[in-house]
Formats: sequence, C-alpha cells, structure tokens
Amino acid sequence: MLRHPVQWLRDHPQAWDALLALALGAVSLVGLLTIDPEMTSESNREVDVLGVALAVTIWCAVALRRRNPEAVTWVVTGLIVAYWVLDYVDSGVTIAMLLMLYTLAAHVDRPRSLHVGLVVGLALVAVMVVGVVVDDEDLPAIAVVANTVIFATAWTIGDSVRNRGAYLAEVEARAERAEREQAAAAELAVQEERVRIARELHDVVAHSVSVMVVQAGAGRRVLDRNPAQAAEALAVVESTGRNALEELRRLLGVLRHEQGATAIEPQPTAGDLTALVEQWRDAGMDVELDLDEEPSELPAGIGLTVYRIVQEALTNVMKHAGPARAHVAVRYDDAVHIEVTDDGRGSPPHDDVPSSGQGLIGMRERVELFGGTLVIGARPGGGFRVRATIPLSRSAVA
Repeated sequence: MLRHPVQWLRDHPQAWDALLALALGAVSLVGLLTIDPEMTSESNREVDVLGVALAVTIWCAVALRRRNPEAVTWVVTGLIVAYWVLDYVDSGVTIAMLLMLYTLAAHVDRPRSLHVGLVVGLALVAVMVVGVVVDDEDLPAIAVVANTVIFATAWTIGDSVRNRGAYLAEVEARAERAEREQAAAAELAVQEERVRIARELHDVVAHSVSVMVVQAGAGRRVLDRNPAQAAEALAVVESTGRNALEELRRLLGVLRHEQGATAIEPQPTAGDLTALVEQWRDAGMDVELDLDEEPSELPAGIGLTVYRIVQEALTNVMKHAGPARAHVAVRYDDAVHIEVTDDGRGSPPHDDVPSSGQGLIGMRERVELFGGTLVIGARPGGGFRVRATIPLSRSAVA
C-alpha cells in the first residue's frame, strides 16, 4: 500500500530537499533567462553561461543543505557573493541564502550556527555596502537594511525550530525515562512482594513441617506400646497440617490477587506468641515464655516480625538442638528486645527434619527492615541464642 506523498517526503528529507531545490531553481532560471532587459539597471551584466552555471550550482548545493549545513552554507555564500560581484540580475538566488541560514540555525548548535551566521552575514552586508558606495551599482541603502533584517529573520526562525525540536526530544526522552523508571519500580515491587511471600511461606512451612515430622516420628516409635500417645501425636500432626494448609491458601490467595481471601485471615502478631509456644509444647518441646504486655499501639509490621522471629528460632531449636529446654523472652521499652535461648547441643539438624537454610536470612531481613539488629550464636554454657532488637518510636510504646 502506497503511503501519502507528504508522509513519504517526511521520511525521505533528502528527496524533499532535492525537489525543493529543483522547483525554486527552475523558477530562478526561468526568471534569469526571460527577464526584460529594460527592467534591469544599466550596470547589470547580461545573462551568459557563467551566470547560468552559478545559479545552477547554487541550487544544486541547496539540494544538499541537510547533509552538511555548515559546509553548504559556506559554499552557497561564496557562490552568491560571486554572483553579486559579477552583477547578474538577482532572479531569486538570494532565497537560497535564506534557506541556508534557516537550515544552519535549525540543524547546528546555537554557538556554532551563530558564529557562522555572523561571519556570513558580515560578508554579505559588506558586498551590499560596496554596491551602495559604488555609484554605478545603483543599490539603495534601504536594500542593505532590508536584506540584513531578512537574513537575521531566517536565522532566528531556524533557531526557534531547533529549540522546539530539542524541547520535544527532551520531553519524549523524559517520558521514556519515566516509563522505564515506572516499569523498573513496578518490577522491584513485584520482586519485593515475591521475597515477602517466599519468607512467609518458609516461616509457615518450616515451622509446621518440623512439628509434623517430629510428632509423626514420635507417634511411629510409640505406636505399638502406647497407642493413645501415638493418637495424640497424630492429632497434633493433623492440627498443624490443617493450620499450615490454611496459611498456604492465604498466601496463594495473595499470589492470585484474591484480596477478599487475604482479609479474612489476619497476620499473626506478638499477641499470638502464647498460642505459638503452646503449640510447641503440644509438640513435645520444653519451652518457657517470659512475655511483657504488648504495647497497645505496636505497629502491625513489627508485631508480625516479633512473631516470625520467635517462630523461626523455636523451629531451629527443634531442628538442631536435640532434647533441649528453650526460653523465650520479649521485652518492650524504646525497642522490642527478643531473646530465644536453648541448652541443647547445637549440632547439625536431625537427619529426619528438613532444613532450607533460609530461616536465618529471613530473620535478618525482617529485623533490618525496621532498623534493628540481630545476633545469633552459641552460648558460653552450651546451646544457642537468638537476640533481636527492633527500635520503636515513642508513639509505639505509649
């Protein structure tokens, strides 16, 4: 399908310049060859081959005006000065000079185009002044002023076009840059959300699976000699598995953008630590809880972090400490102080309890998110300690 001619010319500026030079050059040559001698001054030179050659060369140069505006401007200026000095009738070749001054200003940076334009303008004005001074040239002084204004106007229009083009290009660049930044921010938000969900999945799965594995193993070992105890262990497995399944459904609802489903199940907070510890006690862990009263205005994010740190620390006790006694302490002042210790052996995890290695990373990320610190290491007397400090604003502990 053929495109519109105007659009085609916009896509092929060199063809447009050639057609423009051909049209204006043809009009100029026709005027030069057909002008009435009586309408010219006595000083004008008769049209000859040299005059026609100069005019044709001028317009051929104009056809290349956008390839190298500065060089073509110098060439056209020299040809027009020669044309004027030889005193041929100006049948429109001055228009070529206007086109070149416009092109120079429109396609060359302002300092350079201004410098070249001033030199070219001074050269042209000098030739015209000579024409005023020489009596037989019969060139009025007003013509010098008029031509100078016209030349300056052509350069000014070209400079305005260049400025507008640069402004539009900058606007487009800013819009593209803003679009890229917006896309990058959206991608970063998606990545951060994925990390958060992955952390939540790890906390839920690691905690629940550890309890289920331990209880299933205990039930298997006592199944023959103590069916009641085995049944109790299986009940814990069932309850823990059900809770884990509900939590996983909630998190999957986030991935599916099911906002209504996420609103039904609130996130755990520091106020749920007692229930968490009871769950571990039901799983057979010997754990003691030393808990201050939770501030009424504790931020939800910090409350969730306190819960997850204790949950992960107790999960690690179950995985790594072997038979051990655990102690959980949570204190509030200008910060939340969390300490989970055990007196276990601190050996590598049980062979029958899975470990992902991501729990400590998740705890550290959660604490650092609120500008806190996390210290994890062996205790001098044996066992391990997890100690976290999360700063609070005064309003959070009021």
